[in-house]
Amino acid sequence: MSDNHVEMRSLQRGDMNMRVIINHAHGHMRVMDFRVGGYEEKRDYLDALAAELGLRKAFILVEKQDSHNWRSVGFVREGVYPSFFRTADAYVMSRLYDEAGLPAEKAGPLKPLADEKTSFPGRKLRRPDGLKLELLRDERSRRTLMSGLNGELRAVPFGRTEAPDLVVHARSRRREGWAVAEIDDSFGHATLGVAPPPSREEELVLSAFACNTLVDNLTQRAVSNVFGLSPATDDWSNELFAGLAFKVTGRLANHLRVGESHTTALIWHRRLSGGS
Repeated sequence: MSDNHVEMRSLQRGDMNMRVIINHAHGHMRVMDFRVGGYEEKRDYLDALAAELGLRKAFILVEKQDSHNWRSVGFVREGVYPSFFRTADAYVMSRLYDEAGLPAEKAGPLKPLADEKTSFPGRKLRRPDGLKLELLRDERSRRTLMSGLNGELRAVPFGRTEAPDLVVHARSRRREGWAVAEIDDSFGHATLGVAPPPSREEELVLSAFACNTLVDNLTQRAVSNVFGLSPATDDWSNELFAGLAFKVTGRLANHLRVGESHTTALIWHRRLSGGS
């Protein structure tokens, strides 16, 4: 993969006014639509873009009344981002593509997978020896980090290609990790990403302390809702989110690339007490 794993494209033509965030690392694109109507033309444009770039998925977050319009042109509902628009939930409407770039049939929402685990026994976490938690304030460092991690953050970038707003760097002896957040102040929510994803207990503990620091800072920023993603069968990442009091609100088909294959992603949500 190239470091340039994410790009933004804008389309302003006739009645269309859209912005598309393309994540090449995971083979999907998020669509932001700023004008109602013209859904067939929008779908055709997205289909052509997916075929051109070899993408496997297009998705958009919309309010309930607009979800019916996207359903009418071949998108399906996969999950919910609660209170995404402050007072209204966002419905994830998606369109999948096969390896040939053609639209693929899919019935949603998805049900839990047989090997999916989202509930875990309580674990008391001991602060690692020599733990240092640093908030990266330099924008260049934050931008370089996002580029270098090249898709490891999974949910981030989400709505733009700039550097994450908050980055916590955690270090303990020879281990290090990052927890980052992209904030949307207009709606009071944030999208959280962790890198590297934990794969053993020591990494889980480091990630948990980094995420707790991040959540504390988000609360101070008056963020109301926080969202994240994890592969449905990634027990370590799922335990991390569950232990941080996140809840699953949906499943997104073929949304994250793990190795050479695409896998279902869980949407994780937590409402912060400090939010408005």
